[in-house]
Amino acid sequence: MNRRISAVNGYYYPYLIYHVYHERNVYPQLRIPSDEKVVAAAMPKVEVCLQVMERELQTGNAFLAGPEATLADFFMLPMIHAFGFAPESQTLYPKHPAIGAWRERMEALPAVKRFRAAQPPRGPIEHARRWVDGHRPKY
Repeated sequence: MNRRISAVNGYYYPYLIYHVYHERNVYPQLRIPSDEKVVAAAMPKVEVCLQVMERELQTGNAFLAGPEATLADFFMLPMIHAFGFAPESQTLYPKHPAIGAWRERMEALPAVKRFRAAQPPRGPIEHARRWVDGHRPKY
């Protein structure tokens, strides 16, 4: 479980969220143009991340670290969910059926259902305007 959480923090979050989701969703909502170099540099790494996750889920376990959901699954779910809003996910996710099945199992959990029901509508992340200058990857 700790190994998978480390992978989420070290690989999945930076590429799926920081490099792609922000460029495709967060910045455009603020009328800040996407940096296509950031997305292009991240996509090969995103593909590797999804391939690794797919392989790990094909071991016969229902969840990332075994037969029951653990913190590793709850760390990963927001990355997989958010990346789903990027157009690139429309091409990649169908190639990874084990990830899709895992996500369905996660979304069916009562705690996840309660969490989703309690969320306000998505809107612009105003403080992300500051990320463009000091937080955005440079390529």
